[in-house]
Amino acid sequence: MEAGDSPVDFDPHGPFYAAHWHEQLAELRERCPVAHSEAHGGFWVITKYDDIVHIERNPQIFSCDNDIEGTRGGAQGIRIPRNPFRFNLNESDPPEHTALRKLEQPFFTVQALESWFAVTRERADAAIDSIIEAGSADLVEDITIPVPAQVTLRLVGVPNDEWRDYMDAALNAFLPPNHPDYPLEARMRIGKRLEQLMEERRREPRDDMISALVHAKIGEEPLAHDIAKGMLQSLLFGGFDSTAATIANGLWWLEQHPELHERLVEDDKFLEKTVDEFLRYFPPVVGGLARTVTEDTELRGRKLKKGDRVLLMFNSGNFDAERFECPEELRPERVNAKQNLAFGAGPHRCLGSVLGHAEVRIVIRAVLERLPDYKIDHARAKRFPSAGMVNGWLTMPITFTPGKKLAA
Repeated sequence: MEAGDSPVDFDPHGPFYAAHWHEQLAELRERCPVAHSEAHGGFWVITKYDDIVHIERNPQIFSCDNDIEGTRGGAQGIRIPRNPFRFNLNESDPPEHTALRKLEQPFFTVQALESWFAVTRERADAAIDSIIEAGSADLVEDITIPVPAQVTLRLVGVPNDEWRDYMDAALNAFLPPNHPDYPLEARMRIGKRLEQLMEERRREPRDDMISALVHAKIGEEPLAHDIAKGMLQSLLFGGFDSTAATIANGLWWLEQHPELHERLVEDDKFLEKTVDEFLRYFPPVVGGLARTVTEDTELRGRKLKKGDRVLLMFNSGNFDAERFECPEELRPERVNAKQNLAFGAGPHRCLGSVLGHAEVRIVIRAVLERLPDYKIDHARAKRFPSAGMVNGWLTMPITFTPGKKLAA
């Protein structure tokens, strides 16, 4: 930070940010779009849409690497505070990132995804069947978390009956890694379970992500075991919590707009646009993702030094008035809502973005079709106590007119 500059009081894991992130980021966009915070060892806060995209598209200057051993330049990964272990795909740069990403791409082609859309609707209907006769449920615990969790686990190759263990670990993963309630023990336990599944797939491969990665090669060399495991952990812990948050936020808003329900059920294009706007207006990642500066550079007149950390506030970019007209308004038919940063940008744009978008559409439509008069108990609904990473809900109790199961 240059002499004479005053740091800002900004902590993405603090209670003030959790309660006031809209206002705090709006002030920074207007007053100091590249600001320095001394929290967690110090970092630059990046709040403007174009600056975020610029950084995302220039990994040679802004690195994702998490060099825990200190052998590749010392970059500190994508979280502040840093992850205690490396998520290899998310915390790597081209050309390594490009090669690793290619290993997962076959699971996200248009043809491959068609079958997963059907699985998502199947799981959504099963989740609704489990509660529809009761007339009450918890939208988060019974629908918005289980459905994307089960789809992700099936894609990866984890037995379906184990989904709750992964869900419980993911629900507290929004906390910073140095928080006393961070689920480190649960993640280590799941890591050991992954080791077992990886060994099973080495012996008996199946049509799943575990099998693909344990038998994968980069060039002529087998993919290292630790890298394969890190990639699988990234999928398991990043593959459904943000999707679940968007579904819950969308259904929270739609409860207050019943006049749109019929059209959303019947009009695919309108539903698609509305979900784009949900992803903009309710950005799933609100704690930001970090990069490490690899060489001295400048941004909006600020001198960023090699080794500095920058925190990309994607949620702030989604409310940048220079990109989105009247960003504080939720407009289901916003023309450029698809430009939202919910799935990132550049080479690290989320590989599962098409599946994630589809899961939001499918689950929202299933709820509107089968629980059309659902009402949220707003007094009992609770958001995450810290906005640390994901803009989600811990609980969202609902009531509705009981109905019939689809399955016998």
